[in-house]
Amino acid sequence: MFISIVDKILALPKPDFNGKYDEFVNKYILNKVSFLNTTYVAQLHQVVYVALGYHLLFLISYYLIKPLLSKLLISKNNTELIKKDSKNRTRNQVAMHIVSFLQALCILEFCFLAIYEDADYYFTFFKVVNEAKGIESISLMNFDMSKLFDLSKIEKRMFGFTQTNNKITILACGYFLWDMMISAYCSTPAFMVHGVVSFTVYSIGLSGFINYYACVFLIFELSNPFLNIRWFANHYGKSNNILARINEGVFMLVFFLCRIVWGFTQITILLVDFSQTYTRKDFQLGHAVILGLGNIVLDILNTYWFLIMVKIAKKKMLGAKASSKTKAD
Repeated sequence: MFISIVDKILALPKPDFNGKYDEFVNKYILNKVSFLNTTYVAQLHQVVYVALGYHLLFLISYYLIKPLLSKLLISKNNTELIKKDSKNRTRNQVAMHIVSFLQALCILEFCFLAIYEDADYYFTFFKVVNEAKGIESISLMNFDMSKLFDLSKIEKRMFGFTQTNNKITILACGYFLWDMMISAYCSTPAFMVHGVVSFTVYSIGLSGFINYYACVFLIFELSNPFLNIRWFANHYGKSNNILARINEGVFMLVFFLCRIVWGFTQITILLVDFSQTYTRKDFQLGHAVILGLGNIVLDILNTYWFLIMVKIAKKKMLGAKASSKTKAD
């Protein structure tokens, strides 16, 4: 659905400006930021194009999609919500959530494509070998933990490369570049920190290190569509709708599984991979420290947000019980 659009954006030519673009990038970016290299710089224009694409989507959402949603979802008699919805800060938030929703669908399409194209790359620990026929296959019923921590597999995860994962990293860098800037303008410090950390981590990934993990950690985005639907339901006063309640439960379950369980599992595997390959000459220690700390910070933020959601859900449940009890009395 999004692949052809993204491919067209990434195929746009690099700006030249009579050679001044390369001169500026080499002088003020490549030599100023230690973790960047020529591989990253060669794709920097694509990151900028993606960030500009997301901002164009933000503007379309702000001026076109948001007013349409307001007309469809807000009753003319609800003057309080109309007043709140017309505020500039609210308009920004609605537009940001539209971009976040579409971005999640886009990046997940590429993540599933990466896993589908390289199933052997991602499911080596499920591999079954039929020695008689000389055939290898994948069976989810035959999990072998030793294959997960086999040194050859670890080295492949650390230093391997796939083109789809590279596109995922470009998309992630472009989105988080836009996200940290828009968050600084109209969101909270926590979201800005999330954007800065994510941009830094995926910038290192775009430099050619741990390309394998690009789609692995962006599986986090599975919770985002449900998060944004939840936000829209709350904003437009539809949270008591049965579909909104189902979405709320699914969102919390998916958030817990993909951001807490999956997140802490993958950071553990990543740290083990680091410990097994740090003696290699091509191991990038500084990058590994930033990646490890960055992912730990993100996992802590995700845990913090999940605890807040549990607290809010608990208050809602207790409030509903108290209301029911009052009516019964």
